[in-house]
Amino acid sequence: MSLGVFWGIGVGPGDPELLTIKARRVLEQVDVLCIPKSRQERESLALSIVSGALKREWKVIELLLPMTRDQEELERHQVNAAQKINSELASGKDVAFITLGDPTLYSTFTYLMKFVREIDPDVKVEIIPGVSAINGVSAWMQIPLAEGDEKLAVVPGIQPKEELDKVLKNFENVVILKAGKQLEKVISVLDENNLSDKAAFACRYGFEDGFYTTDIDALRGTKQDYLSAMLVKRNGWDGEHK
Repeated sequence: MSLGVFWGIGVGPGDPELLTIKARRVLEQVDVLCIPKSRQERESLALSIVSGALKREWKVIELLLPMTRDQEELERHQVNAAQKINSELASGKDVAFITLGDPTLYSTFTYLMKFVREIDPDVKVEIIPGVSAINGVSAWMQIPLAEGDEKLAVVPGIQPKEELDKVLKNFENVVILKAGKQLEKVISVLDENNLSDKAAFACRYGFEDGFYTTDIDALRGTKQDYLSAMLVKRNGWDGEHK
């Protein structure tokens, strides 16, 4: 029996209409859908996006992949998830792992791909890119990511304060992903670099409760959703703060 194909499919930042034509086609054909879950009780946002775009049923396998900085625990869950995927592939079924945004940008998929291949080097892997949150929030807020010869940096909000400071000092444009739980630190660094009035914050783009704001002062003392990003533009932008 031939092995199934392991697909990594980016489903975009939240709006089901941003699912690509190729992603839709493959999702209509695959046998098994694997979805990442950070906790057993949480609904999969990636699955909610796909379900909003396609009306069909799959064999759905939930893969527990907790958000933890304990590398041993994290790898144990990743290996366990890869074993479940390989079991389906070995039976000849095509398997799709769906992920928010793009599979190659801060995605669990890249780790799973490595372990799936370690278990069976003969597995064929295909990746379908998705609209990243970076592109999504930029378009939503109508703020360009970079222009001319400007540089652009993308960093996770969990970075230490001193690392964020270095990036803000060396790049004209900075996107800080997953900034919601790190707002106190992020805003503090913006203040120290006199950039609080050169920033825009977007939260839960593509979902009904999503919002964005350039009023960084209004965010002080709050904690926002994990699905958020801060776009900082040292040179400002046309129409800013309108």
